[in-house]
Amino acid sequence: SLKTLIPHTDGEKLSKAAILQQTAEYIFSLEQEKTRLLQQNTQLKRFIQEFSGSSPKRRRAEDKDEGIGSPDIWEDEKAEDLRREMIELRQQLDKERSVRMMLEEQVRSLEAHMYPEKLKVIAQQVQLQQQQEQVRLLHQEKLEREQQIRTQLLPSHAPPAPTPHPTVIVPAPPPSHHVTVVTMGPSSVINTVSTSR
Repeated sequence: SLKTLIPHTDGEKLSKAAILQQTAEYIFSLEQEKTRLLQQNTQLKRFIQEFSGSSPKRRRAEDKDEGIGSPDIWEDEKAEDLRREMIELRQQLDKERSVRMMLEEQVRSLEAHMYPEKLKVIAQQVQLQQQQEQVRLLHQEKLEREQQIRTQLLPSHAPPAPTPHPTVIVPAPPPSHHVTVVTMGPSSVINTVSTSR
């Protein structure tokens, strides 16, 4: 496919290395052509600005100094010439723009043919980044859900969850028959069991 894209003589047999070398040279020449066209575009733009930048009063003064014919006829002829030149310049710019776009498309297709592995690697990297982002978002949602569950289970006046402690049994004082058992487990819920007389 590269051999069909590069300019070569018909019937010429080329090795893979020669095809790649000629492809690189062709890309280089296309880039040079592109820079040349861009320079030509800037020159033409400057040319247009110079002609459109001169004021009509100044042009009339120049016409009177020359002393050739009537200034109004001369002005009309100059304006018509400028219009023609502008139209031609626009057509040239459109042609150069289309050629530049075509050359850029050819360069992109050549790069895609020359570096398909690079494109695969880039696609894999993008896919891996997307997967990592999804995992991070799922983890964040899970943490948020756990936080919501904790806030729903604990009353609003309760202090933040204490660190887990072993179960503590407090003996009841001798005169009363009231026993209080406090259990502090991982769920941080306080259970109180009391017995009456």
